[in-house]
Amino acid sequence: MAAVALASSMLLSSCATIVSGGDPSITIKGDVPEPVNITTEKKTYTGVTLPAVVEVKRKHLDGQRIKITSENYKFEDVLLQKQVNPWAFGNILLGGLIGWGVDLGTNCVVQPRQTEFSVTPIPLKKEEE
Repeated sequence: MAAVALASSMLLSSCATIVSGGDPSITIKGDVPEPVNITTEKKTYTGVTLPAVVEVKRKHLDGQRIKITSENYKFEDVLLQKQVNPWAFGNILLGGLIGWGVDLGTNCVVQPRQTEFSVTPIPLKKEEE
């Protein structure tokens, strides 16, 4: 009986983990006339057109860089910053220490400060022939 109560409290009390789910999604926008490659810590997306939605790792959210490349343009990296996930405060009231611990373990106590970024393509200089 105690094991069922403990398991239930762990599954039902981690508000931020349940609501926020797994790794967050980021939208990259920009007026780019050709497909680009986008690299996050989680995955590489090749030949995509903007706007594009990409997933980033929640574990290393603060300071994580998203790199964008293309054949004819250069881009500044997108630098992610984190903020406290408001759902984590629900655990203080509802889930107690167990729920808070689950959220800390999954890093769902934080979320990206910004989920949409606009990038500006900078034309690469072609070597004169």
